[in-house]
Amino acid sequence: MTNPLGNRKTRNFALQALFLAIIGAMVVTAVVTARRNLQIQGVTVGWDFLHYTTGVSLTFTLIPYDITSTFAQALLVGIVNTLLLGGISVPLAVVLGTLIGTARLSSNRMLSWIASWYIQLFRNLPLILQAFFWYTLVTHLPPPRRAISLPGDVFISNRGVFLPILNVDLAHVASAIAIILLSVLGSILVSSLVSKAWGRTAFGTGLLLSVAVLWVGWQPGAPLFDFPTLHGLKFVGGGTIVPELTAAITAISLFGASYVAEIVRSGFLAIPSGQIEAAHALGLRDWAIFWKIKLPLMIRIVLPTMTNQIIWLMKATTIGIAIGFTDFFAAIAMAINNTGQTLSLIFILIIGFWIINMTISVVMNSINRAIAIPGRKS
Repeated sequence: MTNPLGNRKTRNFALQALFLAIIGAMVVTAVVTARRNLQIQGVTVGWDFLHYTTGVSLTFTLIPYDITSTFAQALLVGIVNTLLLGGISVPLAVVLGTLIGTARLSSNRMLSWIASWYIQLFRNLPLILQAFFWYTLVTHLPPPRRAISLPGDVFISNRGVFLPILNVDLAHVASAIAIILLSVLGSILVSSLVSKAWGRTAFGTGLLLSVAVLWVGWQPGAPLFDFPTLHGLKFVGGGTIVPELTAAITAISLFGASYVAEIVRSGFLAIPSGQIEAAHALGLRDWAIFWKIKLPLMIRIVLPTMTNQIIWLMKATTIGIAIGFTDFFAAIAMAINNTGQTLSLIFILIIGFWIINMTISVVMNSINRAIAIPGRKS
């Protein structure tokens, strides 16, 4: 009689089935044990609390919210605030880090020395310490009556940064931003798959569509921009970036830029010297070599590592809770303190950040595949 385990495929299948059965048994045992322990302790797990009124005010909201709102609305406020913080601080960190990383390789010794010391300073200080420092600095700025005035009707005080904004409701602004982001991604994909001309057309179409969305959302009869003006002891009108958000943006941007700078520097150093020598042999000027050869090759080299850094910076937005900014983590903590539904809320926190970071990963990997050099594995 033939032994079934003598067949390699059968044996491998049996081992995999045994492994899955063991894992399944461990999961079922853990769930049953946890459920029994929770019942003994009188802890309930559910989702009904999401419809309860919070009775708590939040310091910063972009969407409608008051003390009569539900916990679901409070969590949505936290998610939107986290996306705002990440959407501002992460691009700033990437742009600033790219400039600093390029400056560190400059032939100008003074510029290279300043960039090097910047990296050593901000990279070796804890992020939470930098957040506390910038928050303390922002809250000790002059009061609104003696606010620092910048060009473009921008004012900086201990109450925050006040700046002009479009007279367009938030929903249309968010839609326009989403259209622009999708058009950028679409133009990259179209450029790589079809042609650069079609890619530029896709981007232009998205840009026009976003302008049309903003035009539809423009409040009839109102001026195009709403400017902040000083009335008594405070500014009215315009947009306000509260001190907590200002400090968090500054800390994450400067801290993240120090890591991005080293990634960019390593990318430039990894470019094969033969391509640069060939460009010089063709008589190209230094600026043409940088923009047409060095920068595109550097982006291709560092994009996978840069994706990891962007995801890490997005997770670092949770530092906002330490200085009183109402981000997703802070909203979860508030809900836990008021409802006691720790397991359910921690699960929501995990799923929320997983979705955000997976979206970033998918987008960045799509860009990486689109700009990869044909014939090479990305």
